[in-house]
Amino acid sequence: MQVSLLIIDTLDELGTEEFKRFRWNLTQPVLAGCEPIRKGHIENADRQDTVSKMIESYGEEMAVNVTAEILKRMSHNNTALKLKKAYAGGSTAAQNPLPTPSSSSSMDLAPAAGASVCAQGKSVIVAPNIQGTSAGVSINMNINN
Repeated sequence: MQVSLLIIDTLDELGTEEFKRFRWNLTQPVLAGCEPIRKGHIENADRQDTVSKMIESYGEEMAVNVTAEILKRMSHNNTALKLKKAYAGGSTAAQNPLPTPSSSSSMDLAPAAGASVCAQGKSVIVAPNIQGTSAGVSINMNINN
C-alpha cells in the first residue's frame, strides 16, 4: 500500500477534534531532525492535504514515524503500532498493545531494511533482539546521552 494511503487510513480513525489535535502536534517539535510544519500550511487542511504536506516536508518514512509519535502522544498506542506494522510490511491488525516502559517482554517485529529509530528526552525504544547477521552484513548502533 502507498505510504500516503496508509497514513490517511490511519488518520481516518481519528474523530474531528482528535484530527485537529493531530494537526496542532505537527506544528510542534515531534522528532529530532524534523522541523515543525508552519501552522498556516495545515491550519484548515483536510486529511489528504495534511498527509501530502507531511510527506513533502519529511519524506515517506519520517512521515510514518512522525505520525506514530504523535499518535502515541495522543494515547493512541495501538493505532501507532498498527501503522508501524503495516509500514514494515507486517500485519495491519495490532494483536498486542504497546508494552509499558516497565515491561520486559520483547515484541516479535522485524525491522524494515534500512530502518532507523529516533527517540528524544526520556523516550523508551522497544526493539527486537538481534540474533545474528549474514556474512557481509554489519550492524551499527549509536547511543548518545
